Amino acid sequence: MKLADFLFYLALFFIVIVLSDLFLWFVVTTKTIDIEVGRLNYLSYYPSALQNGRVLTVISLLMLSFSGYIFLNASKNNKNRNAAIILGLVSTLLLMAKIYSFTRHS
Repeated sequence: MKLADFLFYLALFFIVIVLSDLFLWFVVTTKTIDIEVGRLNYLSYYPSALQNGRVLTVISLLMLSFSGYIFLNASKNNKNRNAAIILGLVSTLLLMAKIYSFTRHS
């Protein structure tokens, strides 16, 4: 397996992790009316070292930045070009949403 293929699948894995984290947020917070209780319930799914919303957001930002960079480079060659373009757009949109949520609570 070439390094470029490995990095492409790693970036895809990062996108799946961020999407599953976002899905967990939506599932947990729809069960509660109070946003603070929902936030605490959401953070309770993570280990104690990661039970900080800012840390989780920074980790997501780093993973999405890496993914966007890899997909941008992968879109330049013909192999997986369309998939790289679509996944690059998805990672960019998720990155913008995470940046917004990070700066909104500052």
